[in-house]
Amino acid sequence: MMTVKTRAIQWRTFMTGMLMGTADLVPGISGGSVALLSGIYGRLLTAISHLSHRHLLKLVMGRQVAKAWHYVDGLFLVNLGLGMATALLLLSKLITWLLLVQPLIMWSLFLGLIMVASLLLLQELYAQNQLRRSWLVLGLVVSVALANVPMLQTVDGFSGWGYLWLMAAGALAITAMILPGVSGSFMLLMLGIYPFLIARLAALDVQIIAIFSLGCGFGLIAFSRVISYLLKRHTAAVMSLLAGLMMGSVVKLWPWKHTISYRLNSAGLEVPLQQENLMPWVYSQMTGSDNQLIWCILVCCLAGLLVAKFGRIQLQDLAT
Repeated sequence: MMTVKTRAIQWRTFMTGMLMGTADLVPGISGGSVALLSGIYGRLLTAISHLSHRHLLKLVMGRQVAKAWHYVDGLFLVNLGLGMATALLLLSKLITWLLLVQPLIMWSLFLGLIMVASLLLLQELYAQNQLRRSWLVLGLVVSVALANVPMLQTVDGFSGWGYLWLMAAGALAITAMILPGVSGSFMLLMLGIYPFLIARLAALDVQIIAIFSLGCGFGLIAFSRVISYLLKRHTAAVMSLLAGLMMGSVVKLWPWKHTISYRLNSAGLEVPLQQENLMPWVYSQMTGSDNQLIWCILVCCLAGLLVAKFGRIQLQDLAT
């Protein structure tokens, strides 16, 4: 019989999944960062990597269903997956709308979350004498470089062999999503697929969602084993690299931007293509808009305080 404690763990896992799903909707935020802060990152990678393990096949072929379910941590994955799916289906329109009507406030919120999360990781690495500065710098450089990569022409639809490209994009995006500091949504934005995919997700286009999800499944199973292996044997180097990736993502999350060029979306409307970061006062001068500096600072600090209060990063959780 399910205990109160077990139900609480399931509910917490579901809510963590919702936070991960919400994060994955936003270019510049990674669901992997949420998993890291929640203390489930190592458990998640281990569970996913077991999905493609030979031992699981032996258990299934031997009709040992209960042992197979336990081996892949099935209840944990189901609750986490349901939470992510709920967020993706229910919040895609809301997140898109909020980023449209209150971009400065929203990006300030995300900025505060990631800044403090990266500081928590750095603190833990330093406290455990696990910080590797060369890997930290490499992660920082890669993240900043990705934030400045020009985006491809927007995709308005797929047909025929083009669906293979959609599957490949799903595999690439999910690989990025499970890495703290690397945004799967930003990868999709760079590939020109993000606006189309968000629109199809909001419209519950089953065909597009199914094909993209299939690609995500392949990428997730393949890459999780690699990162899980690296975490177990090179924890310090990998986590120092991820800390650098998280720190570098601040470049993408900076609220005050000036649009250099635009593109046309599927509705024929102009949306930003290339942007540059500005100081708040320069933003006001160039755009003629209020920089909302006080509100942005307050929201950024509040987000950071929440992460500092409830965030949990322990290196021993990562190599399990």
